Amino acid sequence: MKKTIKKYIFFVMMCCVVLPVFAFDEGFVWGMKANFNGTATLPSISQSDLDKLGAAYMKGAVGYTMDGEAELGYLFGSERWFGMSPEVFSGVSVYGSIGIGNGFTGQVAGNTVGGNTVDVYVNINFAPVVSFGVGSKAYFLNNKLSLGLWLGSKLIADLSPSYLAYASDKGVLDSVVGEIIVDDFMIKNMNPFSFSTKLFFEYHQPINSNVEMTLSPYMRFNVYSPKYITMPQELMKLLQGAKPDFDPRTPLNSYFLNSLDFGISMGLSFKG
Repeated sequence: MKKTIKKYIFFVMMCCVVLPVFAFDEGFVWGMKANFNGTATLPSISQSDLDKLGAAYMKGAVGYTMDGEAELGYLFGSERWFGMSPEVFSGVSVYGSIGIGNGFTGQVAGNTVGGNTVDVYVNINFAPVVSFGVGSKAYFLNNKLSLGLWLGSKLIADLSPSYLAYASDKGVLDSVVGEIIVDDFMIKNMNPFSFSTKLFFEYHQPINSNVEMTLSPYMRFNVYSPKYITMPQELMKLLQGAKPDFDPRTPLNSYFLNSLDFGISMGLSFKG
């Protein structure tokens, strides 16, 4: 048993020594990733728009999302393109990516109902959400590590997102779940796009000369201005009870549903 363990340890150590020989040097690189995200909604709205909603304040919430992503790019090796040894700085890549997954927004609104301020919680899940953009990576230590920046956009393609809504006072609103049906007016006028920027650190573990595993912690900030507010019918009735003159087709120009994603990516990269 001890001999078997020693052989296994020796094999792993040899792999760690030998595998770096296969580090990608330059050329076309494509890959696939799975992204596991925690996401924090960071709403922003002016007092004048809050007054239109009859709300005292608006806060965010934390949720979880997943998405898959495909990349295609070109790696410019440091020796050929920069005249440098790859042991420290190994090169730069540029790439494009497209992904698909789900999305989340969580909001807590303080609403005045019957003279009292009641917290109303709304969590909305979207699927599918399509992401696309371009990025660049700087490689170091014989392409074992890279630092990257990605700029792009997210498209909410869900016309019937699911929701969970409840209030701090059950007499005002008990827990309800359902779907928000996006009507024709919202389809034509509501903004489905958000702008995203992502910073990440990536570790590359070669398997052979053409394949490597990647592991990457990252943070992504999303700026989203929907222009209009959508909500379940139960909440719309509450809102119009407090603000009878409110029209859901009223634009809210200061209303932003920004978010911060933080997570881990795992995937495979292929050369050629």
